Amino acid sequence: MDFITLLTVIAFLLIAVNISSKDKNPWIMLTGLGLLGISIVSRLFGGGGFFQIVIPLFTDAGLSLLVAAGWLTMRKAKANPQPFLVLGLMSLGVAGLLYLSTRLFGFTTEAEQASFLLELGPDDRIEEVAPLLDQYGARYERAFPTIELETDEDLSQTYLIHGDQDAFEALMAALRADAENVDFVELNLEVSLSPLIGSETAAGTTRNYLENDPRVAEQWALEAIRGHEAHALLSELKPVRKARVAILDTGVEGQHEDIKGVFKNSPGKTDKHGHGTHCAGIAGAATNNRLGIASLNWNGEFVEVTGYRALSSNGSGTLESIAQAIIDATKADADVISMSLGGVSPVQPKVLIEAVEFAQKQGVIVAASAGNSNRDAYNHFPSNIAGVIAIAAVDQNLKKARFSNTVNRLSRPLAAPGVDILSLFPKNSYKPLSGTSMSTPMVTGLLGVMRSLNPDLTAEQAYGILHETGVTVADTPRVGRVINAEAAILATLALNP
Repeated sequence: MDFITLLTVIAFLLIAVNISSKDKNPWIMLTGLGLLGISIVSRLFGGGGFFQIVIPLFTDAGLSLLVAAGWLTMRKAKANPQPFLVLGLMSLGVAGLLYLSTRLFGFTTEAEQASFLLELGPDDRIEEVAPLLDQYGARYERAFPTIELETDEDLSQTYLIHGDQDAFEALMAALRADAENVDFVELNLEVSLSPLIGSETAAGTTRNYLENDPRVAEQWALEAIRGHEAHALLSELKPVRKARVAILDTGVEGQHEDIKGVFKNSPGKTDKHGHGTHCAGIAGAATNNRLGIASLNWNGEFVEVTGYRALSSNGSGTLESIAQAIIDATKADADVISMSLGGVSPVQPKVLIEAVEFAQKQGVIVAASAGNSNRDAYNHFPSNIAGVIAIAAVDQNLKKARFSNTVNRLSRPLAAPGVDILSLFPKNSYKPLSGTSMSTPMVTGLLGVMRSLNPDLTAEQAYGILHETGVTVADTPRVGRVINAEAAILATLALNP
């Protein structure tokens, strides 16, 4: 029994206790209903596909209703236990039928469809291990079919293995034992977005603004990173060329009113979730266009935004889907890759290391969020991969946001505002959200502007500038320096011949 199931059982038990008691206590009932609400929300937003969410929901309900029926029967309460018993059995029946359907009709979750990754040596062929795969009833496909051996001998030799998960532990062990053909085997871990922390209203400031975007007064973060001063600089400058910032996320609503003018047609041009659209607005919403919000993309002249669907519409993905998005964005000439996503693993996922290295070899600057667990991000990927700029979040007081992971043990730590950040949301709407997901595109948007002014700027130079010009705050030892957009732009210009 996992924690959420236990929470649901306790919730129904409290409700049953109150029903069976002569002296009804509304606080017991409210506590039970509150715990029930928490457990339902935890299931709905805990990540995974349809069956990964719905089957546990019905299982939780069934077990909890049976426990409640048992309590009412034991207490010989006036309340009739039969409805609890019937509903409990029905819920368990529905859970069982759904589970059987996944086995009989092939309705599988994303994690089951791509359960682990197999990397062969550069001189090996999948046919050499095919008999072993057949023995365990597994099937295979190339994980990254657009990568040729001459381009990258590791990614081109990586395969997705599908089959019965019950046999995978033995199959993976057998493959690892084949040192002659197999270089690496790893689980295709599932990655889910952390629950977004929303706000009813964004914190606002009052002053006269150079920007004519109607909601700029609600963007406290621009003042915190000297974004208004950066706009004053950019209003007198022209880019050498537009830089391309790729948002690897749930997609981007490319037709949103405040980004359609700078959105470049790309695979992730729609977004049913909203997370990717929000990140895209922070990174590159057209600024000074009399619409919505402002980013650092003055007049929409410095940055163009592209979208790649590393995560599905429910906010979940896998190592393979993230690596594929990195590859696709790199091959489409991205200047900057922005990843507001990640997971935790004691071992860095090899496929992501290889995908990041592939991007870095092509000169792409890669940045990723540090995570929202209020922990050390040392085991949080991909922000812990060498060369990736790891972004923590600070609040309006420039203190570490209460949820933000710390990045002091990572190679390229930085911080940016990540609390009550107003940005785009689907259907031409706007919404303030919080998270390191929001601080990351604030940094990548600035990196895009820097690349537009100096297209030869390397990733190492870019991080060096952001670090050297960043503002030291009380929590810098834990989160890195807070970006200073004005100073970073001036330092970038100083590198130009």
